[in-house]
Amino acid sequence: MQLSEELFLKEYDPSQFERPSVTVDILVMTVLERKLHLLLVRRSELPFLGKWALPGGFLKMDESAEEAAARIVLAKAGVSGAHLEQLYTFSSVERDPRTRVLSIAYLATVPYGKLKFAAGDSVDNASLYAVDGISGDGIDTGSEDAFASDDSELVLTSPDGNVITGRDLAFDHEMIIRTAVLRMRGKIGYTDLAFGFLEDPSAFTLTELRHIYEAVLGRPLDVGNFRRTIKRDYESAGKITERGLEKGSVGRPAMLYRTNK
Repeated sequence: MQLSEELFLKEYDPSQFERPSVTVDILVMTVLERKLHLLLVRRSELPFLGKWALPGGFLKMDESAEEAAARIVLAKAGVSGAHLEQLYTFSSVERDPRTRVLSIAYLATVPYGKLKFAAGDSVDNASLYAVDGISGDGIDTGSEDAFASDDSELVLTSPDGNVITGRDLAFDHEMIIRTAVLRMRGKIGYTDLAFGFLEDPSAFTLTELRHIYEAVLGRPLDVGNFRRTIKRDYESAGKITERGLEKGSVGRPAMLYRTNK
């Protein structure tokens, strides 16, 4: 006789399958001084004691991955209501020396002025690092094998001049960072990703927006071509609207725009 679902669930033994642990790791990205920056924390416990890492934590049994991501961003970066986008699930068998651990990585784009971070329970330091050295124009999807032939060196520089490379990071966080940056580059031209970095989405200039694009892409853009592209793809589509000339500026005032969400 076939069991009812109620009886099946009552008699079900979850121990018959191995259960890996699941973490949520967050790439808190911001733009500072026209460069892309990433929040890193230095671990104060094993494994990888003293190594820099992405802020993260284990998924609790009573929360979704997105709820965990929001919890971690608030705890580690001091930001509530941040725009969160799931990046990729990293599942290499040997990625964590403790046990079998899957990592669900999230991208959080945060204006620098809203970023407030401090050391937490498992870290003894936290700092923003400028991201350099990643080659490539972008990828559409994440892949743990995407960088097998990539010999560029990820270089991260803190405001006080401390320089580390991808090899200095804990776990597989170099791969996660590379995946995030290339994903951002691949989609910044056809999504609203750049707007998440604006200090004031209700009053910004195209110059400010261009500096964000350049920070993410890692290269300068032609001013005229950029303006034409934004006006064609965003203003004509109703995603941004003129709101008047910038007041109090020196020289010719710039046009202010606002996003329409």
